[in-house]
Parts: sequence; C-alpha cells; structure tokens
Amino acid sequence: MRSCLCLLATLVVPPAPALTQVAAASGDSAVVAALERSIEQATMRGDVAYLDSVYAPSFRFKHSTGTLEERGQRLAALRARRDTVFARDLDSLDVEVHGDIALTTGRIHVRQQSSDPRWREYTIRYVRVYVRRAGRWQLLTHHSTGESFGPLN
Repeated sequence: MRSCLCLLATLVVPPAPALTQVAAASGDSAVVAALERSIEQATMRGDVAYLDSVYAPSFRFKHSTGTLEERGQRLAALRARRDTVFARDLDSLDVEVHGDIALTTGRIHVRQQSSDPRWREYTIRYVRVYVRRAGRWQLLTHHSTGESFGPLN
C-alpha cells in the first residue's frame, strides 16, 4: 500500500525542476518585454548603435508592404531616415518563451512627420522572434502582419 501511495504521489505532483522552468520562463518573459520597449524607444530616437547590438547577425525585417530588409539594409534605412518620429507606442504585447526562443506579438502605434500623409499616423500588428545566445536575447526577425491608418479609435 505504501509503495502504491508513493507511486501515486510521483504521478500527481510535478517534479521541482518543472516549477523552476516555469519561473525562469516568467522572468525571461519580463526581460523580453523590456527589450521590446527598448527597441521601440531606440527606433524612435534613431539609436542605430543600440539596435546594432540587439539585432541578431541574421536579423531580417519584413514590412507590412512585403518589403524585406536584411540586417544591414535595415540599419542603413534607420540611419538615413528623414521622417521625425514623435511616438512608437506598444500595446497588446504578448510574450511566449520556449527555452532559448521567444515569440512576441503586439501592435505599435506610430506618429511621425512624413511627406506621405498616409504614414503620419498608423498602427502595425507584428510578430517577432527572439533567440538567446550566450545568455543574451537578440531579435532574430520582425514581421509586420498588417497595418491600419489614422488615429487610434
């Protein structure tokens, strides 16, 4: 009887390492969420040096228009940007951590000065994938999955 109870306890109660992994994933989620905000602030400020430090070597950026920029192209475009960005506000941010991979989804509300009135105020929906290498999270890819134009409702 005693051995049956012990066997039942091992089947019902998860081992401690599983609980530790959940706590670690939760901490990683907070780190990745903070990184998301830092990336948006750096993009708004045009801080290419910071972005260069957090983009993975194979980073790619796919715009909602379908245009795909490799890492070097994206950094060059940010250096050459002529529009003044007033705000890049994140909302609906969701972070999933799967070991050394993290997936984020959300929306970015952009307000900027632009020669094209359509791009002065818009919202993009996006998906991003992060990878942890040598203990550091890096942005591997960004895909804008849709946009809407004009002020938020």
